[in-house]
Amino acid sequence: MIRFVASAGLFFLWIMTACNQSPKSAHEAIPNSKTKETVSVIVGSWVQSNPINEQEVQGFSLQPDSTAQSINMATLLYKKWWTANGKLFLIAESIGNRQSSIDTLQYEMIPCSKDSLILKNGDYVEQYRKQ
Repeated sequence: MIRFVASAGLFFLWIMTACNQSPKSAHEAIPNSKTKETVSVIVGSWVQSNPINEQEVQGFSLQPDSTAQSINMATLLYKKWWTANGKLFLIAESIGNRQSSIDTLQYEMIPCSKDSLILKNGDYVEQYRKQ
């Protein structure tokens, strides 16, 4: 009986460890080499004109280690990113009116070049340029 309980406990630990592994970098989250090429192109800072003040830019920076940072956006803080199946996923914290929420944003990546990135979510389309 003790052997059974010990075996079951080890099996449970093994399952929890195997299922709980997350990628350490954006490249490890990518299942094929074509997507890895996409990742190397989108790493960097991406900006667009600020709709409130067109003399400023806003956007995000995607780091090789899967972290992300906001550029000139005080109320939307990007934290992490990854790609899968032609989509860009961004984890962002929205801060405003003494409230905070964290959400995973998902965008379809329209074919982009090394200095142009178009993101689509339903009818919502955003265009960015590399800074």
